[in-house]
Amino acid sequence: MFVGRPHALGARCDCRGAAGVGAVNVSNTLETIVDNLPRPRQSRSLKTQEGFIDAGWAIVRRQSWESISVTDIAKRAKRSVGVFYQRFGSKEDFLSVLLHRWIEASFATTLFDRPWDSADALIDGYLTDAFTRIRDDRFLWRAALQRALDDSRSWEPFRELAASRRERLAQGIEQLRGRALSDDERQRLALALQVFNSMINNALLNNPGPLKVEDPTFLPTMLGLFRTVSRLD
Repeated sequence: MFVGRPHALGARCDCRGAAGVGAVNVSNTLETIVDNLPRPRQSRSLKTQEGFIDAGWAIVRRQSWESISVTDIAKRAKRSVGVFYQRFGSKEDFLSVLLHRWIEASFATTLFDRPWDSADALIDGYLTDAFTRIRDDRFLWRAALQRALDDSRSWEPFRELAASRRERLAQGIEQLRGRALSDDERQRLALALQVFNSMINNALLNNPGPLKVEDPTFLPTMLGLFRTVSRLD
Protein backbone atom coordinates (compact mmCIF):
# COMPACT_ATOMS: atom_id res chain seq x y z
CA MET A 1 0.00 0.00 0.00
CA PHE A 2 1.39 3.40 -0.99
CA VAL A 3 1.10 6.29 1.44
CA GLY A 4 0.67 10.02 0.88
CA ARG A 5 3.41 12.55 0.28
CA PRO A 6 5.63 14.15 1.42
CA HIS A 7 6.95 11.36 3.58
CA ALA A 8 10.05 9.42 4.48
CA LEU A 9 10.61 6.33 2.38
CA GLY A 10 10.19 3.67 5.01
CA ALA A 11 12.49 2.60 7.82
CA ARG A 12 16.14 2.40 6.96
CA CYS A 13 17.20 -1.18 6.51
CA ASP A 14 20.65 -2.68 6.92
CA CYS A 15 20.89 -4.10 3.42
CA ARG A 16 24.35 -5.49 4.13
CA GLY A 17 23.01 -8.39 6.14
CA ALA A 18 19.77 -8.94 4.28
CA ALA A 19 19.19 -11.61 1.73
CA GLY A 20 18.53 -10.65 -1.87
CA VAL A 21 19.32 -7.38 -3.60
CA GLY A 22 22.04 -5.35 -1.94
CA ALA A 23 23.32 -8.06 0.42
CA VAL A 24 27.07 -7.82 0.82
CA ASN A 25 29.12 -10.98 0.54
CA VAL A 26 31.18 -11.08 3.71
CA SER A 27 33.96 -12.85 1.84
CA ASN A 28 34.62 -9.84 -0.39
CA THR A 29 38.17 -8.59 -0.66
CA LEU A 30 37.80 -5.42 1.41
CA GLU A 31 36.05 -7.07 4.32
CA THR A 32 38.49 -9.98 4.36
CA ILE A 33 41.47 -7.62 4.54
CA VAL A 34 39.88 -5.48 7.25
CA ASP A 35 38.86 -8.52 9.30
CA ASN A 36 42.41 -9.89 9.17
CA LEU A 37 44.00 -6.73 10.54
CA PRO A 38 44.98 -6.63 14.25
CA ARG A 39 42.06 -5.52 16.39
CA PRO A 40 42.78 -2.94 19.11
CA ARG A 41 42.22 -4.43 22.58
CA GLN A 42 42.71 -1.26 24.58
CA SER A 43 41.25 2.22 24.27
CA ARG A 44 44.72 3.63 23.70
CA SER A 45 45.29 1.25 20.77
CA LEU A 46 41.88 2.14 19.33
CA LYS A 47 42.72 5.83 19.62
CA THR A 48 45.99 5.24 17.77
CA GLN A 49 44.21 3.34 15.00
CA GLU A 50 41.53 6.00 14.60
CA GLY A 51 44.22 8.67 14.59
CA PHE A 52 45.83 7.04 11.56
CA ILE A 53 42.46 6.73 9.82
CA ASP A 54 41.58 10.37 10.49
CA ALA A 55 44.99 11.38 9.18
CA GLY A 56 44.48 9.29 6.06
CA TRP A 57 41.10 10.89 5.38
CA ALA A 58 42.52 14.38 5.82
CA ILE A 59 45.40 13.79 3.42
CA VAL A 60 43.56 11.85 0.70
CA ARG A 61 40.98 14.61 0.44
CA ARG A 62 43.76 16.96 -0.69
CA GLN A 63 46.05 14.83 -2.84
CA SER A 64 46.17 11.69 -4.92
CA TRP A 65 46.65 8.33 -3.22
CA GLU A 66 49.74 7.48 -5.24
CA SER A 67 51.45 10.67 -4.05
CA ILE A 68 50.85 9.88 -0.37
CA SER A 69 53.50 8.01 1.59
CA VAL A 70 53.21 6.07 4.82
CA THR A 71 55.52 8.68 6.31
CA ASP A 72 52.97 11.39 5.38
CA ILE A 73 50.20 9.51 7.16
CA ALA A 74 52.30 8.75 10.23
CA LYS A 75 53.48 12.35 10.48
CA ARG A 76 49.93 13.66 10.26
CA ALA A 77 48.82 11.17 12.92
CA LYS A 78 51.84 12.07 15.11
CA ARG A 79 52.87 8.44 15.28
CA SER A 80 55.84 6.47 13.96
CA VAL A 81 55.97 4.61 10.67
CA GLY A 82 56.66 1.43 12.62
CA VAL A 83 53.41 1.76 14.56
CA PHE A 84 51.56 2.28 11.27
CA TYR A 85 52.85 -1.04 9.92
CA GLN A 86 51.97 -2.76 13.19
CA ARG A 87 48.38 -1.59 12.84
CA PHE A 88 47.77 -1.90 9.13
CA GLY A 89 50.48 -4.04 7.56
CA SER A 90 50.83 -2.02 4.36
CA LYS A 91 49.69 1.11 2.60
CA GLU A 92 47.39 -1.00 0.40
CA ASP A 93 45.74 -2.58 3.43
CA PHE A 94 45.27 0.89 4.88
CA LEU A 95 43.55 1.91 1.64
CA SER A 96 41.22 -1.04 2.11
CA VAL A 97 40.32 0.26 5.56
CA LEU A 98 39.49 3.71 4.17
CA LEU A 99 37.40 2.24 1.34
CA HIS A 100 35.61 -0.06 3.77
CA ARG A 101 34.72 2.93 5.95
CA TRP A 102 33.49 4.81 2.88
CA ILE A 103 31.20 1.94 1.90
CA GLU A 104 29.92 1.56 5.47
CA ALA A 105 29.00 5.25 5.51
CA SER A 106 27.20 4.84 2.18
CA PHE A 107 25.07 2.00 3.52
CA ALA A 108 24.25 4.09 6.59
CA THR A 109 22.93 7.02 4.55
CA THR A 110 19.82 8.81 5.80
CA LEU A 111 18.95 9.89 2.27
CA PHE A 112 15.96 7.58 2.08
CA ASP A 113 14.65 8.64 5.48
CA ARG A 114 14.03 12.21 4.40
CA PRO A 115 10.58 13.49 3.42
CA TRP A 116 10.52 13.96 -0.35
CA ASP A 117 7.80 15.95 -2.12
CA SER A 118 8.00 14.00 -5.36
CA ALA A 119 9.82 11.24 -7.19
CA ASP A 120 11.69 13.87 -9.21
CA ALA A 121 12.92 15.50 -5.99
CA LEU A 122 14.08 12.11 -4.70
CA ILE A 123 15.93 11.37 -7.95
CA ASP A 124 17.67 14.76 -7.93
CA GLY A 125 18.56 14.31 -4.25
CA TYR A 126 19.88 10.80 -4.85
CA LEU A 127 22.06 11.79 -7.81
CA THR A 128 23.33 14.94 -6.11
CA ASP A 129 24.24 12.94 -3.01
CA ALA A 130 26.08 10.31 -5.08
CA PHE A 131 27.96 12.92 -7.08
CA THR A 132 28.88 15.03 -4.04
CA ARG A 133 30.24 12.09 -2.07
CA ILE A 134 32.41 10.97 -4.98
CA ARG A 135 33.55 14.50 -5.82
CA ASP A 136 34.50 15.26 -2.21
CA ASP A 137 36.46 12.00 -1.96
CA ARG A 138 37.62 11.99 -5.56
CA PHE A 139 41.19 10.88 -4.82
CA LEU A 140 39.98 7.96 -2.71
CA TRP A 141 37.44 7.00 -5.38
CA ARG A 142 40.10 7.26 -8.07
CA ALA A 143 42.34 4.94 -6.04
CA ALA A 144 39.48 2.42 -5.87
CA LEU A 145 38.98 2.62 -9.63
CA GLN A 146 42.69 2.16 -10.30
CA ARG A 147 42.79 -0.84 -7.99
CA ALA A 148 39.84 -2.37 -9.85
CA LEU A 149 41.75 -2.09 -13.12
CA ASP A 150 44.35 -4.44 -11.64
CA ASP A 151 41.92 -6.69 -9.76
CA SER A 152 38.27 -6.62 -10.81
CA ARG A 153 37.27 -8.50 -7.65
CA SER A 154 38.09 -5.42 -5.60
CA TRP A 155 35.13 -3.62 -7.18
CA GLU A 156 32.58 -6.19 -6.01
CA PRO A 157 31.70 -4.33 -2.76
CA PHE A 158 30.96 -1.22 -4.82
CA ARG A 159 28.72 -3.22 -7.18
CA GLU A 160 26.82 -4.54 -4.19
CA LEU A 161 26.49 -1.05 -2.76
CA ALA A 162 25.20 0.26 -6.10
CA ALA A 163 22.65 -2.58 -6.35
CA SER A 164 21.37 -1.87 -2.85
CA ARG A 165 21.05 1.88 -3.43
CA ARG A 166 19.46 1.36 -6.85
CA GLU A 167 16.80 -0.90 -5.38
CA ARG A 168 16.03 1.54 -2.59
CA LEU A 169 15.76 4.35 -5.15
CA ALA A 170 13.34 2.29 -7.25
CA GLN A 171 11.23 1.50 -4.21
CA GLY A 172 11.20 5.17 -3.21
CA ILE A 173 10.06 6.21 -6.69
CA GLU A 174 7.29 3.63 -6.52
CA GLN A 175 6.10 4.92 -3.15
CA LEU A 176 6.08 8.53 -4.27
CA ARG A 177 4.33 7.78 -7.56
CA GLY A 178 1.84 5.40 -5.99
CA ARG A 179 2.48 2.57 -8.42
CA ALA A 180 5.03 -0.12 -9.20
CA LEU A 181 7.64 0.52 -11.88
CA SER A 182 7.38 -1.70 -14.91
CA ASP A 183 10.24 -4.01 -15.86
CA ASP A 184 11.07 -1.65 -18.72
CA GLU A 185 11.16 1.35 -16.38
CA ARG A 186 13.43 -0.48 -13.95
CA GLN A 187 15.75 -1.41 -16.79
CA ARG A 188 15.94 2.20 -17.99
CA LEU A 189 16.56 3.36 -14.42
CA ALA A 190 19.46 0.93 -14.06
CA LEU A 191 20.89 2.00 -17.43
CA ALA A 192 20.61 5.70 -16.58
CA LEU A 193 22.41 5.14 -13.27
CA GLN A 194 25.14 3.20 -15.07
CA VAL A 195 25.64 6.04 -17.55
CA PHE A 196 25.65 8.61 -14.73
CA ASN A 197 28.28 6.70 -12.74
CA SER A 198 30.37 5.87 -15.80
CA MET A 199 30.58 9.52 -16.82
CA ILE A 200 31.83 10.47 -13.35
CA ASN A 201 34.35 7.61 -13.29
CA ASN A 202 35.66 8.46 -16.74
CA ALA A 203 36.04 12.12 -15.80
CA LEU A 204 38.02 11.18 -12.68
CA LEU A 205 40.24 8.59 -14.35
CA ASN A 206 40.83 10.06 -17.80
CA ASN A 207 39.59 13.66 -17.66
CA PRO A 208 38.67 13.61 -21.38
CA GLY A 209 36.64 16.83 -21.29
CA PRO A 210 34.92 18.95 -22.28
CA LEU A 211 33.39 18.93 -18.78
CA LYS A 212 35.40 18.34 -15.63
CA VAL A 213 34.03 17.14 -12.30
CA GLU A 214 34.82 20.47 -10.67
CA ASP A 215 32.94 22.46 -13.34
CA PRO A 216 29.69 23.97 -11.98
CA THR A 217 27.83 22.72 -15.06
CA PHE A 218 28.96 19.10 -14.63
CA LEU A 219 26.21 17.95 -12.26
CA PRO A 220 23.31 19.75 -14.03
CA THR A 221 24.49 18.22 -17.31
CA MET A 222 24.59 14.75 -15.74
CA LEU A 223 21.10 15.23 -14.26
CA GLY A 224 19.79 16.09 -17.71
CA LEU A 225 21.53 13.08 -19.24
CA PHE A 226 20.04 10.83 -16.58
CA ARG A 227 16.51 12.03 -17.37
CA THR A 228 17.09 11.57 -21.11
CA VAL A 229 18.15 7.96 -20.64
CA SER A 230 15.73 6.96 -17.87
CA ARG A 231 12.59 8.53 -19.42
CA LEU A 232 10.71 8.10 -16.14
CA ASP A 233 8.44 11.15 -16.61
